[in-house]
Amino acid sequence: MITWLQNATSKHHRTIFGFLLVIVVVSFVGYGFAGRGALGPNSELRYMGIDLADSRNRQRYYFDCQTFSLGRIQGLTMQSRIAELHLADELGIPEPTEGEVRRIAREMSKMFATSADGKPSDDGVTKFLAFTSRQLSVNEPEAAVRFETFIKDTWRINKLFTTLSGKGHATAALLKRQLDRSRTLWTTDVATFATKDFKPAIKDDEAAIKAAFDKNKEAYKLPPRVEVTAVTISNLTPDTAPITDDEIVNYGYNLAEKFKFETGKVKEQALAKRPEIEKIIRQDRAVTSLAGQVSDELAEKFATDATKANNPGFAEWLKSRKAVLKTLPTFDVGAAPTTEKVPAEALRAAGELTEKEWRTEVYRTEDSVVFLTLVKRTEARVPEFKEVAKLATDNWRDAQRQRLVKEEVQLLGKALQSDQAAGKTFADSTKALGLKLTSPAPFSMSTLPDTVRASEEDSLMAIELAGLNKVTPGLRLDNGDYAFIRAAKNELPKEAVKPEELNEFKQFISSRQRNQAADGVMQELVPAPQVLR
Repeated sequence: MITWLQNATSKHHRTIFGFLLVIVVVSFVGYGFAGRGALGPNSELRYMGIDLADSRNRQRYYFDCQTFSLGRIQGLTMQSRIAELHLADELGIPEPTEGEVRRIAREMSKMFATSADGKPSDDGVTKFLAFTSRQLSVNEPEAAVRFETFIKDTWRINKLFTTLSGKGHATAALLKRQLDRSRTLWTTDVATFATKDFKPAIKDDEAAIKAAFDKNKEAYKLPPRVEVTAVTISNLTPDTAPITDDEIVNYGYNLAEKFKFETGKVKEQALAKRPEIEKIIRQDRAVTSLAGQVSDELAEKFATDATKANNPGFAEWLKSRKAVLKTLPTFDVGAAPTTEKVPAEALRAAGELTEKEWRTEVYRTEDSVVFLTLVKRTEARVPEFKEVAKLATDNWRDAQRQRLVKEEVQLLGKALQSDQAAGKTFADSTKALGLKLTSPAPFSMSTLPDTVRASEEDSLMAIELAGLNKVTPGLRLDNGDYAFIRAAKNELPKEAVKPEELNEFKQFISSRQRNQAADGVMQELVPAPQVLR
């Protein structure tokens, strides 16, 4: 299998895949995991005998998995991946055949295939591996090995779940009960408690506020902050090199929106606008040339690992380049402000500057080049209470209000239950308690209106548990309000179930039962993750 991948790779060299591939690149890889940067070289984090801090294990069980799956796998962690493969080993799940691996590789990389019909091919695998090797910063044979490992591991895990779950256990009685439940129409009355109108009196308790702050100090942690100087160099050398018609046309496509060119006539209209486009091209060339010169001079004369920002020679060089220096206001790392004439990517890079890495790369603007140098960096820290007293007080007040809202909801629920036991109508109780009464149109499981759709619970289950003519507990809605629901009637539609409805529902139930069975067995067979430091 490895030989096949290597041969496929050697047949084609790196290719520019065009605009579509650029889009894929942007959304391709989700790197990182929760512990990145938190472990030192001597840290130990083991699970099932595997060192989670080891870069090779990260590559196999996490980074490569995220890469070759073309995105993030829902709920994936290193521990879950290791546990699933461990159980596959224990149950003797075999590896897929070479032919199966080849088929899966072609299928996964079919978006990279160049054939007109878009069918999976070795050509797609070749391009996928060439692209992936650049993403992972490894050579193509290494990327092929990792790709094969990912395919085999994932195939074995899927086979494991299929083996454990069997065919599902959707009986005829279960299907009928669930189908009837999903089709039943409910007629209800709803009493809504609008939380925005609830204004309890909350008196500040300084001791309680400080205690809440001390308990949740980490939540108030201040992010790193940087102060930087923007260095702008604008002494461009005019470009005099010839400009071909092809360059004019290519720029014309890029500038079609600016010049309002008509579709299908870009070439002719771009050539007609040659003077304006030539001016843009020459400006772009001049800026690109200056950026290259400045980058080379900085690398040769002022390498970050050998010089500092206060180097006298650096100041002289800035003067010789007629650089304009502007110190920007201090900002939080990850929340750089918009600054005129300074590219956003330069400001993002500035957040990573340290005493050792004291300047960014050189960035281009329309008429100049810019790089940023570090003035001061303040690392993340937990603040003193007085620094965040207002925020801590606001958070405490909000927490108190939420507590009082929940207490009020419980009191309203008890009052509605008491009134019902005393024989009062739901409408009279609602009015007496100052709640808003509505009667939505009859609904089923799939047509719940927003006025009864709970954000944290299953509204229909709450209605069923309460029973007909009984009031549910307060259910929190998406808008923050609470609803008390009384079911007046439920009825099953007389229309017969359509065959396609039944088939879809059967597939849904079988799939759910399989997943639940597999998850249950997994929880029984695989020990819970334990972190050892």
